[in-house]
Amino acid sequence: MQEQLPTSLFQTWSIMRDSVIIVGGGPAGLMAANVLEKHHIPYLILEKNDQLAKKLLLTGGKRCNVTNERSVAGFIEDLNMPHRKFLYHALTSFGPKEIKQFLKDRGLNLLLEEGYKYFPETHKSLSVLEALLKDLDQNKIMYQSSVKAIKKLNDGYVVMTKNQDYHASYVIVATGSNAYPTTGSSGDGIVFANHLGIKTIPFSPAETYLLSSQVKQKFKHLQGVSIQGTTLKMDGIKQLFHGDLLFTHQGLSGPVVLHASEHVYPLLEKGSIHVRISLTSIPIQDYDQSIANLLDENKTIVQSLESFTSKRLASTIIEHLHLKKNYLKELSKKELIDLKNMMYAFPIEIDSMPSIEHAFVNKGGIAIEELDQSSMEVKSSSGLYFIGEITDLQGPIGGYNLTIAFSTGHLAGESIAKKYNTGWTSSRDFF
Repeated sequence: MQEQLPTSLFQTWSIMRDSVIIVGGGPAGLMAANVLEKHHIPYLILEKNDQLAKKLLLTGGKRCNVTNERSVAGFIEDLNMPHRKFLYHALTSFGPKEIKQFLKDRGLNLLLEEGYKYFPETHKSLSVLEALLKDLDQNKIMYQSSVKAIKKLNDGYVVMTKNQDYHASYVIVATGSNAYPTTGSSGDGIVFANHLGIKTIPFSPAETYLLSSQVKQKFKHLQGVSIQGTTLKMDGIKQLFHGDLLFTHQGLSGPVVLHASEHVYPLLEKGSIHVRISLTSIPIQDYDQSIANLLDENKTIVQSLESFTSKRLASTIIEHLHLKKNYLKELSKKELIDLKNMMYAFPIEIDSMPSIEHAFVNKGGIAIEELDQSSMEVKSSSGLYFIGEITDLQGPIGGYNLTIAFSTGHLAGESIAKKYNTGWTSSRDFF
């Protein structure tokens, strides 16, 4: 809905017709700015913090898993969203391959880890930010400029901050979700969208740790214990999750938990759930032969299980099964089967998840049906774009979310470039 503002307000505006305001200086917003810079389109980034991309600098343990080795088809297939094909246009235009080349062109090479994850060769997320900033004009970035509102006018938009209002033909909203609010990410884009009559989906945790009263009370002795290469299965979900796991003072964490957590929130609405984890990285097909060999040795159950897992986990299995015998060879066939089941499907009850503010990534945001998948432009509001995590687009750990941020940011920038009247240049004087 268009709004006529009082004439007196015009005195406070920076008039930037045929220009672009980018709200948010994270990876999505910075990628959009790079596209605009390439096409010589005037833009201004409004960043609420005193530095850019605070969340980016923390991601991946400050190492930053930038993207991955997946094909576009494989990337889309990996996403846990009914509308995942929405991203096809963005990813085919600017996907993992193009992201790698973009960074390489700016002097940053990537290293492949675990067969599909790409990290900067410097092992520093700061290197990714420096690459994103290399071609940008620092004079086009306004720090500590928290946007209060965005209003639609007959000839564009007014973007309101505490100290200044900006009038522009195009606005790109790249504010992120409300995950990790200490980085300044508070989901402001939802508020802007609601005021403009744009449908939104409430945020919910998508990449976070899991809380368990059972671990907190019964398995206190496991706090700090890690399992490398575990497999996690959860009730009601066919998919298996693989990776490293950590027992914490509140429950479970680690890469495999962050990966699986996006499935948990809707399941918990019906009550607590069980996840089942393998306590060893030894393949299950090798277990029986290993146990058969151990039966010929005069070893205790704990000593035998230490061939597969840590002593603390071995003792936990024995306690959980209420085994009273000391030696492996004393166990019955049923007890040996129970032992195997506990080793490869140890049950942990999950009660809840942290609040959305403590998640690394959240689901929800701008409803996808509001956006044009070929541009990220709001269908009902020409010139208004939403990109990155403020949209209801997210993926698992492994470089998926940064790829989505870069891809949608690039798509929005190119969309504006196609629309832009290249014969109009006077607005560049405003920067």
